[in-house]
Amino acid sequence: MMNTEARANSALQQANQEFSNALRRNSDLLRHPPTITVYEKKFVITFIIIPFAIAGALIRVALQRLETFPGAPVFSLVYAQWIGCFIMGIVTLHKNNIFFLYHPLQVALSTGLCGSITTFSSWQLGIFDEFANINAADHTRGKNVLAALSQLVVTLAMSFSGYHCGHHVGRWLDHMGLFHPVLRRLVGGQTSNNGDDKNSGGSNNGIGEINGNIIEQSPPVPQLWHCGFSISCMSWVDRIIVVFGILSWIGVIIAAVLAPADQRELALTCVFAPVGALLRWYLSFFNGIRSDIFVGTFAANMLGTLVLAVISLLRSGVTMSSVSCSVLGALADGFCGCLTTISTFVVELSVLPLRQSYIYALTSVVLGQCFMFIIVGPFIWTRGFNGTC
Repeated sequence: MMNTEARANSALQQANQEFSNALRRNSDLLRHPPTITVYEKKFVITFIIIPFAIAGALIRVALQRLETFPGAPVFSLVYAQWIGCFIMGIVTLHKNNIFFLYHPLQVALSTGLCGSITTFSSWQLGIFDEFANINAADHTRGKNVLAALSQLVVTLAMSFSGYHCGHHVGRWLDHMGLFHPVLRRLVGGQTSNNGDDKNSGGSNNGIGEINGNIIEQSPPVPQLWHCGFSISCMSWVDRIIVVFGILSWIGVIIAAVLAPADQRELALTCVFAPVGALLRWYLSFFNGIRSDIFVGTFAANMLGTLVLAVISLLRSGVTMSSVSCSVLGALADGFCGCLTTISTFVVELSVLPLRQSYIYALTSVVLGQCFMFIIVGPFIWTRGFNGTC
């Protein structure tokens, strides 16, 4: 009888000791969240952006066509801006979780998809069209200014509302524990690798419960391991992604060649979309040059707006063939639309200090309008708008 009690007391003491060790380990995790190594594979990112950019451009064009009808209560582009910023809100809130799931997917969703659904250059063109009264509406110049301000304010308001609504949905998904299985596996794997007790008897459930709670209080932090454009870090999943990216681009090129005349512009838009998205991703490498402005995003938005201004000038009065019109339209929607972005712009305005945020926003909008007024304005105001496409 005494031996049985002694063994029971010994087992209880051992369980208490293991539970105390778990509490101590998790207390350390609260003070110092675990870091999980994540490989940044730029070669894979390059190719995963391609299909997501194509999808983003298609979503934007489809929404514009769907919402363009007589008597529409608001301009059609605002729906694409809202949806792109909504998805971006979810992605930014779960950035680390998506890193752990598959790092290239995070870039594909934010840069490839959201950045291609939203567009800065077309927004600037819409503002200029209202200033210049391209549609020749019967009202005064003062009403032109009010219409342009409506384009400016409504787009910004809808974009920010979409972004914050995405944050709300992201918090709900986090409350539902969407990524908790992945995080538990990562934290559990790290715990085992650190040499902790694996045979803990009846205390496993208690320790597992603590690890589950610790995930909610102090989730692991990704530590990027830069592989660059090397293919040595690629897994079989990465190779499939690369092949799929290549095939998707080849597919839309073939579709552009074989498409009927009424669908040629849409197919060409899909061809040019990855070029704009990849150039924007490359320019994002320069975002860290200054602390008061995101140089890469600013350069992408200004370059895309400049190119779109030139395209608008060519489409205003130069007589051209249907093929040339399709190419210019595809460059406007595909290249310029995917090179410029509102979703990333909204994220950057949200993280900058208040004063710098206003300066960044005003500089971007004013310079974008300067391009439109200087390049397109003189031709329209001297010769009138005679759209040839």
